[in-house]
Amino acid sequence: MARKTFISYKYSEAQETRDRIIRSLGSDATYYTGETSQSPDLGDLKTQTIKNKLADMIFSTSVLIVVISQNVDESNWVKWEINYATGKQTRNGIQSQPDGVVMVLEDSLVNSNGNFMHNRTTRLITEKSNPAICTVSSFLYNPQKYIEQAYSQRKTD
Repeated sequence: MARKTFISYKYSEAQETRDRIIRSLGSDATYYTGETSQSPDLGDLKTQTIKNKLADMIFSTSVLIVVISQNVDESNWVKWEINYATGKQTRNGIQSQPDGVVMVLEDSLVNSNGNFMHNRTTRLITEKSNPAICTVSSFLYNPQKYIEQAYSQRKTD
């Protein structure tokens, strides 16, 4: 079953990965609510305006896909998106449920034993959710597997 998704990533280093993920969703990409390579640049907008636009994109999603790249810890936006998506938000009298999370690790960050170095972002994700964890190549091979795993493991009090 298709789920509404949003991809959180460090813009300067994971745009290509975001685009590959969207392509891997195939027809389910119609349920993707985030930025694409055709999206307008939000960089010149005020911080609160950007947050409002991101909140509009994330509010109705049920799965957050977070790309863990080399310097993802440097992105305050990724942290904000994780906190927003994994919390309960209320808009116009409607309350959202926390998103399930897929933590998609750049292949180069995983050693031969399948272990990876935890950083502030991965710790934040595991504090806020029970994420599905995979490499980019694994996710691209079977995105629905990890999206459904994240959805079924989301924390909904």
